[in-house]
Amino acid sequence: MTELRVCTGVLVSVALFLLGGCAAWEVNQVAQNLPAAGPQETLAKLAAITPPARDRVQYLLDSGLLKLYTGDFDGGRQDLQQAKEAMAALDAVSVTENLAAVTANETLRSYAGSASDHVLVHVALALCYLLGGDLDGARVEVLQADVTMGDYEGDDAYGHLASARFLAGLIYEMAGERDDALISYRKAYAIMTERDESIPPALQTSLLNLTRSQGFDEEYAKYERQFDRNAQLPTAGQGQWIVFYFDGVVSQKTETRLSLFNRDMDTMISVVMPMYPQVRSAPQSLNWQVDDNNLQTRVIENVERRVRQDLDKDYAAILATAVARAVAKYKMVQEAQDQNELAGVLVNILTVATEQADLRSWNMLPAYIQVARATAPLTGRLSIPAKNFHYQRPDDARGNFVVLFASSFSPAVFSYP
Repeated sequence: MTELRVCTGVLVSVALFLLGGCAAWEVNQVAQNLPAAGPQETLAKLAAITPPARDRVQYLLDSGLLKLYTGDFDGGRQDLQQAKEAMAALDAVSVTENLAAVTANETLRSYAGSASDHVLVHVALALCYLLGGDLDGARVEVLQADVTMGDYEGDDAYGHLASARFLAGLIYEMAGERDDALISYRKAYAIMTERDESIPPALQTSLLNLTRSQGFDEEYAKYERQFDRNAQLPTAGQGQWIVFYFDGVVSQKTETRLSLFNRDMDTMISVVMPMYPQVRSAPQSLNWQVDDNNLQTRVIENVERRVRQDLDKDYAAILATAVARAVAKYKMVQEAQDQNELAGVLVNILTVATEQADLRSWNMLPAYIQVARATAPLTGRLSIPAKNFHYQRPDDARGNFVVLFASSFSPAVFSYP
């Protein structure tokens, strides 16, 4: 009877694993081919996959981001909003899922997103709203991003994204809320300074312009000395031109096997852990011109670093679960062997077969988020040679800002207004 219970439990675990693992593997493969296939073809391939409920968040995050890349801002908002709500609901973790993860496989737990996912979903939603012409909707998302980042405390800026702070500053500035804009730009600066990352010229300009125009003379002088440049305040007929550029695709998780000595069992146990491979790509700037200004985008968020930071934070908990699972499986094999040698062999094979690291992630994120900013006449003409793109601001457009969005694997460029 014991032997039957052991084998039945393992077989059920295997069945659950095989049912859930295939869709996740397919999504990972589709994401890996994104740079070559482009967002439109990738979206079509993703739509052909039916994920299990526990992979739904990953699927919606990828689908929503692809729709942003293709200019389907309404569809992107719908998918990303569903993903955001599902991640919030999964904060109350299922006891059943935890048990399955400990006894069978980590992939049986619902994907709830990493710390960066929880913030970047607001960034992607804000861009969908803004590029769709809804500045108020974008403002709501950056307010929510501020709340989300407030949930992460610590000295290492974990869970805090400079890109989210910069976008918030821009949206507040566009809405005429200059005090709030400056606060957000300061926070972006503080995050990057704490991480010893280079401050991109777009953020430098934002800090210089706002401190100068708001009368913070001492702070302005500090930035002026540090950046070795002056503010670029617009004169009559001039405005602000901003480019957001999503460069590359973030690395896919892989797995590695570790052998550890367990003192309680007085034996070596083997566990499989997720890891990120060494980064082999470097950020590639986007060149653009507006009037006589030749500019390049620069990195404000190294997403490759953020996802590794997220995994590092979770690593101890993942390892503890993997060890507990390995010990439980070892005991199950020993019990089966005590009952029947053949059953022991079978159970041992099945326990090995079900052991796999959880390789799910928001794997269609850009490797780098880059930005650029320039002060130039609003009647000027913007060009992006690599995209064969030219932009003239509509005569009836309101406001003093032009915002453009592009990605490295699509010729499309989208604008506000």
